[in-house]
Amino acid sequence: MTDQLTQQQVNQTAWAACDTFRGVVDAGQYKDYILVMLFLKYISDHWNDHLETYRKQYGGDETRIRRRLERERFVLPEGASFYDLYEARNEANIGERINIA
Repeated sequence: MTDQLTQQQVNQTAWAACDTFRGVVDAGQYKDYILVMLFLKYISDHWNDHLETYRKQYGGDETRIRRRLERERFVLPEGASFYDLYEARNEANIGERINIA
């Protein structure tokens, strides 16, 4: 992830995300949804960066890559990344998938 966001872009994105919940969810609760998704996005980006680094380092040796990823501070189960959830956003069981993630 080489594109750096400005603080203003981050603030605007977070504000827009909060706007989707205004009127639907109590103001004291929607921050919980937003913060969880932002944290999942951060972990997913971090995971993808490390995956790319390990692929270069180990030349495609999937066993070694998998072992290194299993030792990361945060481990993302298969199908639980922010991007996997985004792809499944229109599925009927998206709430369940988010809970599992």
